[in-house]
Amino acid sequence: MTMEKTKLQQVYFEGEKPVKIKAYYKYELAALYEVCTKTFSSWINTSYLEELKQFGYKKSTKLLRPEVVRFLFERLGEP
Repeated sequence: MTMEKTKLQQVYFEGEKPVKIKAYYKYELAALYEVCTKTFSSWINTSYLEELKQFGYKKSTKLLRPEVVRFLFERLGEP
């Protein structure tokens, strides 16, 4: 018996569009989550800093690469 990976499908309401996974500046993601950049940085630096370091992330990083954005969407949920 083989185990198959199941991919969760996002459900979107009429008029909603999925957020594209691409490189974003912190301020852009903060705006998507409707918080200020300082709050967004605090969220990710407090909760996920050690995991983000594996992607080459530092607290001073301003542009978040697509793999970091995917990681954050998985943890925080899509904005």
